Amino acid sequence: MRLISRALAVALLLVLLPLQPAAAAPTTATLEPHVQPITLAPGSNTRYAVVDVRSTNAEPGILVRLEVTVDLGGATEFADVSVEPGFGTTSAGGGEVVMEPGDTSTPCRRTDDTVTCSWTSTPSSETVFQSPAMLAVRPRTTAKPGDRAVLTMAARIGDGPVTGGTSVIRVGEGVDLVSDGEQTVKATPGRSVRTTPTVRNGGATAIAGVVLALSAHPRLLRQSSYRNCRYYFGMVCTFDTTLEPGRRYALSAPVTLHSPADTVPGSVASVELAWITPTEWAETDPGDSGPLGTGAPLTLRPLATAQDASPQVDVSLEDNFASIEFAVTGTRKPSLSAIGSRLSAAINDRRTLTAGLMNFGPGTMRPDLFRNNSLSVAVRLPTNVGVEEYAGSDCYSVGFDLPSAAPPTTAARSEQANEWYCNLNRDLGPGQRMNFSFLVTVEDDCGTPGQVEILPGDDGIIGRGRKVVPLSVNVAGAACAAVALPITGPAVGWTALAALVLIAAGIGLVVRRTRRPVCAHAEGASGAGSRQEG
Repeated sequence: MRLISRALAVALLLVLLPLQPAAAAPTTATLEPHVQPITLAPGSNTRYAVVDVRSTNAEPGILVRLEVTVDLGGATEFADVSVEPGFGTTSAGGGEVVMEPGDTSTPCRRTDDTVTCSWTSTPSSETVFQSPAMLAVRPRTTAKPGDRAVLTMAARIGDGPVTGGTSVIRVGEGVDLVSDGEQTVKATPGRSVRTTPTVRNGGATAIAGVVLALSAHPRLLRQSSYRNCRYYFGMVCTFDTTLEPGRRYALSAPVTLHSPADTVPGSVASVELAWITPTEWAETDPGDSGPLGTGAPLTLRPLATAQDASPQVDVSLEDNFASIEFAVTGTRKPSLSAIGSRLSAAINDRRTLTAGLMNFGPGTMRPDLFRNNSLSVAVRLPTNVGVEEYAGSDCYSVGFDLPSAAPPTTAARSEQANEWYCNLNRDLGPGQRMNFSFLVTVEDDCGTPGQVEILPGDDGIIGRGRKVVPLSVNVAGAACAAVALPITGPAVGWTALAALVLIAAGIGLVVRRTRRPVCAHAEGASGAGSRQEG
């Protein structure tokens, strides 16, 4: 009877099982290829175009192969074209190519006039935006205006349909736009200063129109509404003026910069600008530049009638850019104090160390407006604790990117793993502090006490105040228990701070220091060619 039951079970299983494995559903996702247009000029330097692919209906969490081909359409007859790494590709074991952030390899190869890319990726969402390579294009000595090649692209994700696209590499006229270079303008807190950017045609060919792209924080740039300008983070203005060879042109109205009345003296902001040919601006694909103004147009003087022209590209991009240093003058610097604390705990206790940076005034720190308002604060935690969680993106460890990467024991954890930096990333007015939290576990009864330090800058933005304070976690009954120094600051109204469990934090954003010209202006005066106003 048992044998018959087994036979029936086997027969039933054979009936229910499919005769062959079920086929996977075909991929319906589509992948769109993009390569921005490139315009060269005889003798111009190398231009770059990103090869990217985009999908809005990918299957999240599924490993899939992505492929793209670019037919250069004969561009190699007048230009040297090479393939360079894009953004986020790497080679895995066995020669497989996968997409990962921060890599410097490329899954793309060029053979004759065709660029072929193939790699695998696991989309985290339905949206895919990946850049496997860049095309570096340089004109050959035989290149001449009018040379042109149409690029034909095809892309596919998984076994989905093939999607096509086109772009162009061409040669236009060579021109040379020359900016003012660098200048410094100054004003006291709450006052305005005016400056008028200029541009010169440094070549032998008339330039048909120009674009001014000016980058400045909206809180620093006095409001305007020119109908030929778009406003977002600064302004982008288009001009149809023909720039004659050798002539300089200025804006018909100055750019006005203004700082809040409680700005810290010594604060410095950079206003960056560039003069660009209309052809190159159209090819940069800048995206949304903001809404157009509605008032009278901003113009260039002297004016000239616009005319049709061949595509034009700048042969020397290095002199297109200018920088305006907006310096706020004055002598009253804020008192900024690091705040440290002492905690009492037992072994294996989990405690939160709350860190903070206190501004006792006068003046408000604004790191989003002024680059040197981004303070650098170093935090060294006591060595008898281990970090489990920290204050998010505002802080990072010197030794380890993530707390989970640190060695698990006190003996194995180096002193470097307890050193942290934190960013001041918001406005900090008088009487305000910015807090950071570290969730720690007490791992030993004894350890080297930590400290909090505001790192000194090289431009004197920090006034008086306590810059280094201790930080410790003491275990009851341990002979090595450290004695924390009291928290200090201005005497009036702040003695209660001694009871708070705070440590100081906040590292400034690493900002490039631009070379400034020597300026001998009196306090409250403006730079050359500029006028300060109330």
